Amino acid sequence: MRKTDKKIERDIIRELTAVCEQAKSICSGFEWLTHSVDYTKFPESLRVTLVFNEVVSETVMLAEFKALIPKVQFALEPIVGSELPAAQIEARREHRLN
Repeated sequence: MRKTDKKIERDIIRELTAVCEQAKSICSGFEWLTHSVDYTKFPESLRVTLVFNEVVSETVMLAEFKALIPKVQFALEPIVGSELPAAQIEARREHRLN
């Protein structure tokens, strides 16, 4: 990983952490988020995954997901250089074994 890639990674983590902390306090069922990226194809390869718990209904999860998309886009816009396409943001459920 190049020095510039490391800086971008730190910036992405900082911004997504802020979005995550805010979302945990205001979004029903939201648990955490993660990202993946191939810096040889940045920003097209950047993917953000929002994880919701399995207890929240699908309707609520989709509503919260739709509300979080612009927050993620706004947070990452200075890093990406433009608005991250919504297609690069996804929602998943976290399944826990008891």
